[in-house]
Amino acid sequence: MRNLCLTVLCAGLLAGCDAPQETLSITVPACRPPGVDQGILSIGEVSFQPAQVQAEAIEDALGRPALSIRLDEAGAEDLAGLTRENIGQTLPLRVDDEVIMSPIVTEAISGGMLQVAGDFDRDELESLVRRLLPPCDQEAG
Repeated sequence: MRNLCLTVLCAGLLAGCDAPQETLSITVPACRPPGVDQGILSIGEVSFQPAQVQAEAIEDALGRPALSIRLDEAGAEDLAGLTRENIGQTLPLRVDDEVIMSPIVTEAISGGMLQVAGDFDRDELESLVRRLLPPCDQEAG
């Protein structure tokens, strides 16, 4: 199983997350290049529309490579309701059919911001971020 941690911004890290051995610098474009299929973010059974999601590759507070996700206002409300209704339950976080992690909900997540950090390799993290970016041609789907 992958060593991944979910960080709810301003709420700290989940137990069991170790500091990284090295850091990772990643640069991705500001928009999804042509030929890269749109990834759909889902948490539990709730899918978020691509326009609701902003993703970027970052390093977390401990220097680990991380996927930062920010949801728009409607997405943040959906996430807050979903997590409020599922305290104590496991909610898988997926991009398309790929489960990124399956944390246990310990509290409602408000604000619509979270980070997934852990043992991502450079190519994997770049691929996830590119799939979640808006299209470069804003009129494209």
